[in-house]
Amino acid sequence: MGKNKVYLVLVASLIAFSAFGQQPRKYLVTFRDKANSPYSVSRPESFLSARSIERRQRQGIDVTPRDLPPNPTYVQGLRQAGVTVWYTSRWLNGALVEATTQQLDGLRLLPYVAGIESNTALNVNRGERTVERGVKSLETHPIPDEKAEVLNYGYSQPQVALIGADSMHARGFRGEGMLVGVLDNGFVNVNTLPLFKPLFDENRIVGTYDFVNKSQNVYDRGSHGTSVLSALAGYREGFLIGTAYKASFLLVHTEDDSGERLIEEANWLFGVEYADSVGVDVINSSLGYTTFDDPSTNHTYQDLNGQKTIATRAADWAAAAGIVVVVAAGNEGNKAWKYISAPADADSIIAVAAVDRNGQYAAFSSKGPRVDGRVKPDLAAMGQGVVVGDPGGTISVGSGTSYASPILAGMATGFWQAHPYLSGQQVIQALKESASQYTRPDEFLGYGIPNFVRASNWVSQNIGGGMRLYPNPSSGSQTIRVELPADFSSSSTFEARLTDLRGAALWTGTLTGRSFTLPLNTLPAGIYVLRLQGDQKSFATKVVRF
Repeated sequence: MGKNKVYLVLVASLIAFSAFGQQPRKYLVTFRDKANSPYSVSRPESFLSARSIERRQRQGIDVTPRDLPPNPTYVQGLRQAGVTVWYTSRWLNGALVEATTQQLDGLRLLPYVAGIESNTALNVNRGERTVERGVKSLETHPIPDEKAEVLNYGYSQPQVALIGADSMHARGFRGEGMLVGVLDNGFVNVNTLPLFKPLFDENRIVGTYDFVNKSQNVYDRGSHGTSVLSALAGYREGFLIGTAYKASFLLVHTEDDSGERLIEEANWLFGVEYADSVGVDVINSSLGYTTFDDPSTNHTYQDLNGQKTIATRAADWAAAAGIVVVVAAGNEGNKAWKYISAPADADSIIAVAAVDRNGQYAAFSSKGPRVDGRVKPDLAAMGQGVVVGDPGGTISVGSGTSYASPILAGMATGFWQAHPYLSGQQVIQALKESASQYTRPDEFLGYGIPNFVRASNWVSQNIGGGMRLYPNPSSGSQTIRVELPADFSSSSTFEARLTDLRGAALWTGTLTGRSFTLPLNTLPAGIYVLRLQGDQKSFATKVVRF
């Protein structure tokens, strides 16, 4: 559709993204069901990567019918009707097509196309797109060096230190082995800038895709994405060091800079599904949606109920698949709209507000609460006077929740690396519990500014529940002892389970008492997760062997 203005309306069972005055137009077609599909939840490897499946297994999340691709017969039927199929959606159970008004008449008659929908929601049936976009495998990284080098953050010190990411780095957690998906308007020159050279030298860009232009090239346009990525992954000592500068990245272009159109939310859905299928741990998106070039498609504050917009539901579906989703709250705080934007209203994600280097609310940062009164935004990070890189290679200063979001997303990435036994939702809860105003959230900063050290302490006290392992880390010849809090007796019984970081069980057994030895002397070097399940209490912690 090039640079034509595109809007979204419902036409019978079809949601249309129309280019004013031209044919054909783009429509989001939803299907009635996933009946008679060749795909099965028992064979997820046919439509999800091993890493995506492992992320679910690690958190005890089942692959559900929502994860299945739409029925290929239905998709082929659309093609046979003469329309062009751009993308399909697993979670929405539909397809983005390009069709003329005449072709629409035929599509409406297809028995598997969903019935008429209202303007308040898309079809409740959810569904896929199997993606193969040249994604490289992500290698397992070695155990981080707990005596990491002393870093010279230069001008970026305040934004890193405000949330304790400097302490996180000093403990050796810089994102190694974690995969972050970044959805933005493109990443111009990222592949040539010295600021990002380590990403390419170390093969840490695992995949790219441009859903606007249907291309794998994301480096030819979009300065916003370049600056956003720099706050996460940039590395230039003495100037700028990103909060997850050793992580691996999936770069996804979903935003069309030629205008504001509702189809960009559909692109966002496709991008998030792509990120899920590749197996990302964390998503950062510094994008938000409220008003569009076609006013009839504008969202209202009442729409921000966590259930309506395409992007909001996509964010929650990603969270349900075990991804930590981090999004910018928006920059409308001192404008007429003033509220957060979609998908920041989603239930199970982190919507990030902006503060200055002193932790004070930045006036432009969008406010909450959500329309139903729930706390929004969720957390805050430095977004005023942030040090970022630009496509020309200059280290500059910018402001916006667009930068607060990746700064916090990078800390969340390293935090999860440090506590790999947590679920995605436990990561979010720990960060909230660590935040500066957790007991008195407000509409400006939500629960406030999180802190890596405080969040780690909260995990030790509440997730680990006081369980102590020593020595930990340990060598292959050392015996590991476990000690539980004093309120457990010698008759306490626990079912023990040791897994690798992919969730595969390596050892199970029954342990009795409050102090015992683990029979793991032959355990090779690596990072593992020990879980104890008792009648009244459960424990989980990381086991490190070197």
